[in-house]
Amino acid sequence: MQALTGDDQSTLLRKLVDKGLSEAKMDIAIDRYIKEKASLEQSSVIAGVSLWKFLDEMRSRNVALKYSMADAESEISRVIKRTR
Repeated sequence: MQALTGDDQSTLLRKLVDKGLSEAKMDIAIDRYIKEKASLEQSSVIAGVSLWKFLDEMRSRNVALKYSMADAESEISRVIKRTR
């Protein structure tokens, strides 16, 4: 694998560990969202990615979005507060 990437062994190992941790965090975040133990926003924070990237990942894994009217109203309020 080193020959393919051109990285030295320690750099390659660090990249592999980082990738594994990122994937594990995403798995945990999606699982918590599915089990309704975390909101969409909380799950994106757990995963360490933007809300949009989290939504893209959920879409790629065919995870249904659980979004109520209360969630939408709360999200709109947060966006309005941020833009002022």
